[in-house]
Amino acid sequence: MRWLAALLVVAAIGPWDMKLFPGTVVPDASGQARLVYAASPFGVAVTADGHARYDIQVTASGLPKPSTLGSYTAYVAWQASPDLSHWTRLGTVTNGKTTVGSADLNKFLFVITAEASPTPSTRQGPTVLHGTSPSGWLQSFLTHPLFRGNAQ
Repeated sequence: MRWLAALLVVAAIGPWDMKLFPGTVVPDASGQARLVYAASPFGVAVTADGHARYDIQVTASGLPKPSTLGSYTAYVAWQASPDLSHWTRLGTVTNGKTTVGSADLNKFLFVITAEASPTPSTRQGPTVLHGTSPSGWLQSFLTHPLFRGNAQ
């Protein structure tokens, strides 16, 4: 049934949108992130090694002032590789609509944390919102018995 829930999320928000789920420190926060092609004189932006680059537009609500969570001053968006070995700071997030920067991984986790500075070099604070890139959604389907040919 997990695959059905993922399918319903895709149908409800679209193939370029990521539903953002709240972390435990701000359970009333909500959000959505949309992937849009980054600016390029060639129509589609790519990295030097051929990966597509997308700007991420975040719409968030229910985020309290970061200082209410501790010694934090900003909410910061990150892209992380699926195995969490590589994190890249994208930009700051506020309630409302914000474009945070460009993601260039095919599959990635999108995480918003509370941080002591708007420009930290590493992630330190608690997760307030998180989601998975649309290309990462398919990974869960591959382990389902239906796609291995032995569903009952």
